[in-house]
Amino acid sequence: MSPCLFLFELRVRRMEVFDYSWRAALPVGVVDSSSEARRRLVHIGMGLFALIIASFWQTLLMGLSGLALAWVLPKWMPSLLRPHEQVQGYSVGVIAYPAAVVALTLLFPRDLWIVAGGWAMMAYGDGMAVVCGRGLRGPRLWWNPRKSLWGTLGFVLFGWFGTLVTVLVVGGHPFTPLGLAAVVLAAAVVAALLESLPYDICDNPLVAGAAALVMLLAVQIDQSAWLAAQADVVARLPVAIGLAAILALLARATKSVDWSGALTGAVFAFILYTALGVVGVAGLMAFFIVGTVASKVGYEKKRAKKTAQAVRTWRNAVANAGVAALCAPFVVLTPRPDLFTVAVLGAFAAAASDTVAGEIGRVYGGTPYSIVTLRRAQVGDNGAVSAVGLLTGLAIAVAFGGLAYLATDPILHRAVWCIAVGGMVGNLCDSFLGATAENAGYLDNEAVNFACTLSGAILAASLFAL
Repeated sequence: MSPCLFLFELRVRRMEVFDYSWRAALPVGVVDSSSEARRRLVHIGMGLFALIIASFWQTLLMGLSGLALAWVLPKWMPSLLRPHEQVQGYSVGVIAYPAAVVALTLLFPRDLWIVAGGWAMMAYGDGMAVVCGRGLRGPRLWWNPRKSLWGTLGFVLFGWFGTLVTVLVVGGHPFTPLGLAAVVLAAAVVAALLESLPYDICDNPLVAGAAALVMLLAVQIDQSAWLAAQADVVARLPVAIGLAAILALLARATKSVDWSGALTGAVFAFILYTALGVVGVAGLMAFFIVGTVASKVGYEKKRAKKTAQAVRTWRNAVANAGVAALCAPFVVLTPRPDLFTVAVLGAFAAAASDTVAGEIGRVYGGTPYSIVTLRRAQVGDNGAVSAVGLLTGLAIAVAFGGLAYLATDPILHRAVWCIAVGGMVGNLCDSFLGATAENAGYLDNEAVNFACTLSGAILAASLFAL
């Protein structure tokens, strides 16, 4: 190999970045490092504007100004766009950046420190992840070989420091400096993990939204609520350990899950029973039972059509029960245990409604139709729904709403329809994302299921809070 070719190959290898879609769009052997460097400089530098956040209208104006600039930027500075974006004439990432700021401002008009925190995490964490990933060659992440460990650690370090400084300057947060540092670190870790997932989607809103959500939840934590619930939590620990072990063994005995799925489910069962008692673990058990039974209905017919559910793994457990397990600790850490209990049941209602509707619909639903185009679809297609499947899903969502009557707090008994509506809407959300994002290759089935349960939890809790 000639020295020139060697140097060129070395330069190309050192220009590896995280955005797979950008690299895939480049002609073979071409890497515009100067354009990407300028793009990253702008991405990080725009975070400095978060330091001057002072009022709602000023922040909203900055976001809207950035959104307007994102539309005209390709005409003024086309070199900032990546090759495939120059062909399109616009950049989704450039537009999504200020759009995320506008959305956060509208969602948190009285908590501008959260807006500043989400903005800063998007600017410094996401921006420096690429810089560190390109500059420091290191081991690849086992769940996403396209991204490196150094890039993720760079996200956490610079995202944490930049966001901490920004929030301290903006002010208005309710934490001590040490408490704020811990909260921002948790936000940086969560945002970095989400950014590292193997999906070719624009992660600017995802990073900003995740950081803002962590900070919002941290505000809800109340020491007095934990002290009041501490005795009950400690008393439930022995039963929770035994119950988790029994459920793991039973789940594995059904051969519907592998050991990774059984152990993940055991951890979730421990969390749910410790925090909620019977209500929490009842939701998990009910989902597992109805899901397993539904998957066995017409199994030979589904297997012949190659639509039968394969053995579930830890990814399936996280996708269907992860949101409930994340909400459960807030039942004992906040003054609103009722709200988070409804969120847990809403997540399970959505997961069960979607699972049963799909399994029954494949066998008895007849010809399904696309939820987006309303045209005939093949059995098992993403986003394909049938009248039988939808009615079955609705019945399951209502049945899971009835789990609210297991709660000792009578206030929760009125949450039945909130949980049912949340579960059914989560089911429809799953079908819609399957027909769009999953078919386009942006999300896989587990990510769609996670979004389904998240939407069910949020809607059920929102309706209950009205």
